[in-house]
Amino acid sequence: MLTRRSGLRAAFGASLGAGLLARPGAGFAAAPQRGGQVAAWYRFRLGGFECTVVSDGAIALAPPHPTFGAGVATPEQVEQALRAAFLATDSLPVQLNCLVVNTGRALILLDAGVGPQPLFGPGTGRIAQALRAAGIEPAEIDLVAFTHAHPDHSWGIADAAGADIFPNARYAITARDFAAWTDEAMLAQPAPIRDFVAGTRALFLPRRERFTLMPPGAELVPGIRAVPTPGHTIGHASFLLEDGGRRLLVLGDVANHHVLALRRPDWPFAFDSDPALAAETRRRTLEMAARERLELLAYHFPWPGLGHVEAAGQGYAWTPSPWTWG
Repeated sequence: MLTRRSGLRAAFGASLGAGLLARPGAGFAAAPQRGGQVAAWYRFRLGGFECTVVSDGAIALAPPHPTFGAGVATPEQVEQALRAAFLATDSLPVQLNCLVVNTGRALILLDAGVGPQPLFGPGTGRIAQALRAAGIEPAEIDLVAFTHAHPDHSWGIADAAGADIFPNARYAITARDFAAWTDEAMLAQPAPIRDFVAGTRALFLPRRERFTLMPPGAELVPGIRAVPTPGHTIGHASFLLEDGGRRLLVLGDVANHHVLALRRPDWPFAFDSDPALAAETRRRTLEMAARERLELLAYHFPWPGLGHVEAAGQGYAWTPSPWTWG
């Protein structure tokens, strides 16, 4: 009940607070703005596997159209889909979510980020820092397996000077992707593909003896199998992890955005090598994941990229997995 006394007390408290905050003095100096972010890592278990998502940072795709939907959607349709999801309409920030799997016998890194490449802006090149923050030395990695050879998944094996980030690791990639993205004839392609090929050749060819070229469906180690998911690149593979009755599908670039690629999986993506095949693979993979309630790790989805999909409208909707502690 408001009385004269309680009203005066409230008014006095408000004026005292305002006066204290407004009064100059050393005790009220403004705290400096720090900037930057922490090294991002997130750990969870999959049966007997200890899994750690580590971030190489983020890149921005711009403009959203025609990056998505070229030839089949208007810029207004793409903008509407982003606005409906409360997202910016001028640029698409996408994460670089790499996964370390400790099987108990080996440390396996699935995709390696882009590394410190000016081509992709200043927000990348964080994987070594994130690994160390998670208690993993890059030199401890036994195998780096790539979903495909695009720069944002494979160039992170070297630092800005070209030296090994993972000096003791072997590498694995599908034979088709290795051949396609180291082919000298591909240097005749227009930019940016020409630049991608040149950079990949410069990293892969000097390390050729450390590469294992995977056939379709290859088993990396017991419990981790490559699943052919072509279209984004000719030899693109996802990775299916199974242990202790649990399963996780590491998507790679089957879907590149948690709204646009899911809500409209038939919309082409600008960096798909074969847009029609990529769309077919995307819809087939998402339908299987929804039907089987399969947990996904999506490389470019909001950190840490773990979640499930369900059928919704003309496509699918993304439900992030709850963060777990301990």
